[in-house]
Amino acid sequence: MIPGSKQCDDMKARKDGTVPPFRPDSASDKLVRCEHCGETYMEKEIKWDKIHERWVCKNHPKCEGTVLRFDIRHID
Repeated sequence: MIPGSKQCDDMKARKDGTVPPFRPDSASDKLVRCEHCGETYMEKEIKWDKIHERWVCKNHPKCEGTVLRFDIRHID
């Protein structure tokens, strides 16, 4: 993992017991849109990929979208 990367920040925050900066809010009713597959869905549907240790589109592994606020964005 690259130091300073979004995934590294997320892993560090989880180890420290703080809120990871790119983790989706499991209680949120906000809509997000994946830039890869184009699907719109609830933020709380974003999944954690245990193998690659990163947040991914709810359609993973069919979709390559990763990381809230990068490939997966809130709809304003």
